[in-house]
Amino acid sequence: MVERTLTLLRHGDAMPAAPGADDYDRPLSDRGSDDIGRLLKKCVLMDLRADWIYASPAARTQSSAQPFETAWHCASVNYPDLYLGHEDQLLERLRQTPADIAHILMVGHNPGLSYLASLLNNQQQRIELPTAALASFQITVDWVDLAYRCAELTFTLIPADY
Repeated sequence: MVERTLTLLRHGDAMPAAPGADDYDRPLSDRGSDDIGRLLKKCVLMDLRADWIYASPAARTQSSAQPFETAWHCASVNYPDLYLGHEDQLLERLRQTPADIAHILMVGHNPGLSYLASLLNNQQQRIELPTAALASFQITVDWVDLAYRCAELTFTLIPADY
């Protein structure tokens, strides 16, 4: 059986919405940009590298995903349903991944991303991802067969870790 890796990343800290502005357009704060840069360096040191990135098209998730896409030279695809997507929407998107992809990085939003992490985890423990945090899982099923409780949490990283 092929072993796959799924890494879930919550976007970095974002600026508050300006009066009259849309949540969708909020950029990363200075802290958010710094956290994402430090996280990428930590991932490089750990030899963590995805070959496919799913990202919400919101400004803060695009700014969080772009450094990884550049460093890893991998495909990045954006879907509107990932913007504030429910965990079932996120799971369905993952199931549509090409079979030859070994490692996915999904960059998204809470609460859906943390709920998805908790539901995938075969240890049945709650996982809460603060901004710029990630959870990485080993998966032994094909993407199309991805289901709740089918993943083994291998590690989490929060900003205090890097």
